[in-house]
Amino acid sequence: MALFFAASGGVFSVYTAVRYKPVVAMNGSSGSFVGKVTDVQYYSGENASYTLNGRINGSIKAKVTYYSASLGAEKGDILDIGSCTFQIPKSDYLFDGEKYYKSDGIFLTLQNAKDISVEHRNARKLGKAIERYREDMISAFRLNLGKDSGDLLAGMVFGEKRGMDDNVKASVYRCGIGHMLAVSGLHVSVAVFVLMWLLKRLRVNKYASFALMECLILFVAAMANYPVSAIRAAIMMNFFYAARLFRRQNDTFNSLAAAVFLICIFQPYAVYDEGFILSVAGTFGIGVFAQYMTKDMPDEHLYQRFIRNCAVMLCTSLCVFPFSLLFFDETSLISPITNIFIIPLCSISMIIGLIYALTGGIVDLLFISKYINEFVLRISDIAARIRFTHFSCDSKELVLGLLLFIVVTAITAVLFGKRKYICCTIAAAVVFMFVGAGIIRIQRDSRTTIAVLGNGSNAAVVVCGGGSTDIIDLSGHYKSARYVRKYLARNGISSVQNTVLTNKVQSSYASYLYELEFVDTGKWLASGGDVSSEDFGITYFGDNSVVIDEGSFSAEYSGGTVTVRSGDKKAVITSAKGGEISNDSITVMYGNVPENADRSNDSVIYLADGNNFEIVLSDSGGCNIRRL
Repeated sequence: MALFFAASGGVFSVYTAVRYKPVVAMNGSSGSFVGKVTDVQYYSGENASYTLNGRINGSIKAKVTYYSASLGAEKGDILDIGSCTFQIPKSDYLFDGEKYYKSDGIFLTLQNAKDISVEHRNARKLGKAIERYREDMISAFRLNLGKDSGDLLAGMVFGEKRGMDDNVKASVYRCGIGHMLAVSGLHVSVAVFVLMWLLKRLRVNKYASFALMECLILFVAAMANYPVSAIRAAIMMNFFYAARLFRRQNDTFNSLAAAVFLICIFQPYAVYDEGFILSVAGTFGIGVFAQYMTKDMPDEHLYQRFIRNCAVMLCTSLCVFPFSLLFFDETSLISPITNIFIIPLCSISMIIGLIYALTGGIVDLLFISKYINEFVLRISDIAARIRFTHFSCDSKELVLGLLLFIVVTAITAVLFGKRKYICCTIAAAVVFMFVGAGIIRIQRDSRTTIAVLGNGSNAAVVVCGGGSTDIIDLSGHYKSARYVRKYLARNGISSVQNTVLTNKVQSSYASYLYELEFVDTGKWLASGGDVSSEDFGITYFGDNSVVIDEGSFSAEYSGGTVTVRSGDKKAVITSAKGGEISNDSITVMYGNVPENADRSNDSVIYLADGNNFEIVLSDSGGCNIRRL
């Protein structure tokens, strides 16, 4: 293990010095780029995002992305861009673009590209055929099973989540079965198990069986577009069956370490990939930690096997939990239970979908998958609406504490080697998590917190305090509701007392209604219309102003400005174009910043520069500001 870590650190350092730093040094500069198209994603409005692997200015080797109107380029074609600006991928509250692309070895994106030419190579015919076949199968799933059920099956078979409804995806993750939507060890294991069982029945020799297994693994990985989690599972599966082939003993821990090392040799920045980390943690949990903790548990009777399976799932969830909380807005608390009762059903549905894909639709049992998936979606939707089924926390200190407990648990295992001490350490971590989350919740309720969310002129304000939460949307842009949804999820807020809509009321109402499906929304207030009327549950207020009094704080909207008061403390959120700076409080200016704006005033924050942040009104009369 010491050699493993030393070699990994060496490869990472060399890769950073040789590949990463020369590329990011081009950030903000201009030049040319010539590269091969390695991936294409199409969007609405005939736009496309291209991943290019080539050279900057003919010398610096780099992998970049370029978003533009569709150029008609396909995988394998060459793009020659005569002039462009290089930028590090942007990140904001919704999406950490820099880390996401970095895990795939993409360090720059191209802007203001000119003099573009496409050289069609008509290459990668097999890869293109596999992609077309994959899209045909996904369309067949949706046609036979319906939109949501078909998308769930597409996620389970191909790891395809782009077309899935966000609320369906959230309910599946809250239910604790979200790992079924990423092609990894379970998918590869189930597919290989079914194949090897059939080959054994047909008395196919072990060498031919191994070759056929390789073909199946390659097909499954190719159909899922080679995610790193599937590659990890494929490598470990090779170790497992190769050990039998060459009469050697397979060890899960060593196989996992070797798979991680092999992947990181070729792509050291895979350690930034969330799916990769969760896949490794889950495999370690079920294949190493759970087996060690449950090896002496009796399993002669049915109830004993059930208890042992529950313990295995609990151990696996404990290994994944801290990383899931680190990477995502929330994580499931009921995954040990759902993995016992629901995952077997999902596995059946996945096998049916895989058989359908392997036979080109000849063996069609999708009607069974339809019933299974609809049941799973119904259960997931019910579970997602129950507060205690999932856990969320926006505290870096709490997550850091849980990661520290992982280190303490490992040290405990090395020093004492007894499971009772390991259990005590884990129990302490669980107590720390829930007590810490409770303290954070009490602190949040005891003070007034103002979250200013959005980008540029698109802004929404979320005010929390005294157990109450209010939303005031200032722009009416559909993306504002996404920012609010993420903020509420990360802070475990499941109910909102008032939602105020000030622009494009009907469209913004539809956006919030969709994004806040799992939130208990109270009153809907909107400017415009007849003051005495109520339309679709929306109450209109006149004079373009409204005051919300929650006791611990009050929020006033008037003419595009939001003023929040808590005791003798105040904060003002107003437009950078025409808004006035408050002399006795912090002022947040959203929208395009005028060129002559006075940036020397420390009490003024520009949303266009800061993007998303939280303002906590302190008892001393000032405020604390935290970037989200």
